[in-house]
Amino acid sequence: MTSPEDLFLESLHWLATHLSAFTFYVERDLVWTLQTRLNGLIQEKGLPYRVCNDYGILPGKRRALSADIVILDEAGSVGVAAEFKYEPDHSRTEIPKNKFPVVFWGKDGVLKDIQRIQRYVIEAGAKHAFAIFVDEGGYFRKREPHPGSRWIDLPGPTSILWAQASRTPGQ
Repeated sequence: MTSPEDLFLESLHWLATHLSAFTFYVERDLVWTLQTRLNGLIQEKGLPYRVCNDYGILPGKRRALSADIVILDEAGSVGVAAEFKYEPDHSRTEIPKNKFPVVFWGKDGVLKDIQRIQRYVIEAGAKHAFAIFVDEGGYFRKREPHPGSRWIDLPGPTSILWAQASRTPGQ
């Protein structure tokens, strides 16, 4: 049977190869597209998983800190937790120039997501966690990746910053 991690990776690969077919405006558009793909694959393959959006995974001051996407396995455990960031291409004319940059690179943005996925594994017991930053026009691409992450260049100006945390045996 396809694991939640394999399902997520298959969906991400699909998204990366079809990215140019979509027009995203905000992070939520990207998350919705991936969540729709995941649900379709779950139904198609008859898998016992459930996909949740904005899933409360860690305790917080006001409410639980939420992961953008979670795949719950057949036992209801977090098989995959994922965080996303999306920076539209700055040359797009339908987005006002004063909206850029959309994403923060450091501790209040991309770096925070990379650190948070570690907590999802260690504190919340997620089996696998991912931080995915889609940089549509390559605005951030020239920056060194944060520790524990790496750039993946797609055809054209789009790059993805990728980070993964996984539970080790006995953890």
